[in-house]
Amino acid sequence: MPDASQNQAHNLATLRSRIDGIDAEMHRLLIERGTVIGALIKAKGAQRPGAAFRPAREAAMMRRIAARHQGELPLATVEHIWREIIATFTLMQAPYEVAIDVSNEPERMRDLARFIFGFSVAVRPMAGPAAVVERVAAGRDLGIVARQAEGAWWAALKGEQRPRITAILPFIRARGRPAELPAFVVSPQLADPTPAEIAVFAVSSPGPLADLADLADMVVLAQADDGGGRQWLLADAAGRDSGSLAAALPAEGGAAVDVVRIGGFARPIDEAGEPFALAALA
Repeated sequence: MPDASQNQAHNLATLRSRIDGIDAEMHRLLIERGTVIGALIKAKGAQRPGAAFRPAREAAMMRRIAARHQGELPLATVEHIWREIIATFTLMQAPYEVAIDVSNEPERMRDLARFIFGFSVAVRPMAGPAAVVERVAAGRDLGIVARQAEGAWWAALKGEQRPRITAILPFIRARGRPAELPAFVVSPQLADPTPAEIAVFAVSSPGPLADLADLADMVVLAQADDGGGRQWLLADAAGRDSGSLAAALPAEGGAAVDVVRIGGFARPIDEAGEPFALAALA
């Protein structure tokens, strides 16, 4: 009769064989995914840099992953693996790099960029959010700017052909997760027609705004004072346009405010896949 050590060795060999089989199947599926992406590239033809970025599709994928996830493997690990896959296959479809603002917490910013875009995509450090915006405006890259970045950098996104805020990070919100620095993804204007769930507006005013508490489904994402007036970055989930929002946001004394939509993003989720309340982003 085999002894306990022999049984243990047999069980371990069986489990390792199963792992090897799973690894081989995962690799086969990745190769198959690459073949499909190759067919997609042929069908769509050449694209401008960054044109394959699809934040709404990525958000839908992350929601499905969070909803079905279970077991011992941390969800953050699964998210990172999937984002590495997404970023790499996106790079295959159209070239891009990621410009990051390293003027504030550079190590956390690099960690965030690598968590979201993996190691196949080049990361280019830039000396401030304005430099990130202008690199993206040149049509080559995506950009990441921390929410705590100084100054009203978002004013540079105004204009029909200017870059847009197209995602907010982290998308899956969880305590103790790695790469948790709150930030925005800035991209060229998207080819993806999917409307954003939450709109982002640049608001400027000569003085303080009227009470924002009266406006449901709106939060302040960032604010700054440029010396000649006040600037806000507002998120709105109520479907308002620039005109109706300007009418609802008079400055003190009734002064008019300038409101320009500069992007939008998918609503973040928690570990269970449930949507975050907009107020939780404030």
